[in-house]
Amino acid sequence: MFVKSPEKLRRRRRDQRMSQVQLAALAGCTQQYISLIEKGDDRDVSEKIAEKISRYLNVDLEDYFDERRTVRTPAVATPSRASRSIAA
Repeated sequence: MFVKSPEKLRRRRRDQRMSQVQLAALAGCTQQYISLIEKGDDRDVSEKIAEKISRYLNVDLEDYFDERRTVRTPAVATPSRASRSIAA
């Protein structure tokens, strides 16, 4: 799942008067991970964690998370070991 707005997520947690440590314990992750999510440094969250965060913040999953965005990395041609040893 992709976090739509990390700042909105942080505001909601604070509005619920919940610490990062408390939310992490409920969601089954670490406080450091919640911090990364809220800062936007890690916006790709497992569906299980996203569902727990949504449940414990009393929000609809769709309001805070999108389906996981697929990032396609282009295939890069690299010389094989065999061709390098022949060239050497």
